[in-house]
Amino acid sequence: NIESLIAKVSYELVSEKILDKKEINKLLGVLASNGVYAMWVYAKSKKEIDEDKFFEKLKPVLNKVQPFNSMDSESFFRSISNDLHKVLFLKQLLEKTLIYARYHAQALGD
Repeated sequence: NIESLIAKVSYELVSEKILDKKEINKLLGVLASNGVYAMWVYAKSKKEIDEDKFFEKLKPVLNKVQPFNSMDSESFFRSISNDLHKVLFLKQLLEKTLIYARYHAQALGD
């Protein structure tokens, strides 16, 4: 079930201190304004975000759109950018994941 997966991933992003509320809000803003690829580039560029841990936690969500398998994150995001339906679906999944993470951060007092 995608909903339960998103709830689990979003909780882990916050409870394992991979993202804080400030970074979640920034990621959401970049995702909403500029899209999936821009969010990925932003996350890579921020030293406050451990890129490996962040994308490792997101893998189950990313796999719902296209198998991540042995691809690195750059290959994955370039690959899905060739299919508008995949990009839009992933954007929805990432938005929901980050929104839930923001609620978890708020509930946990982050």
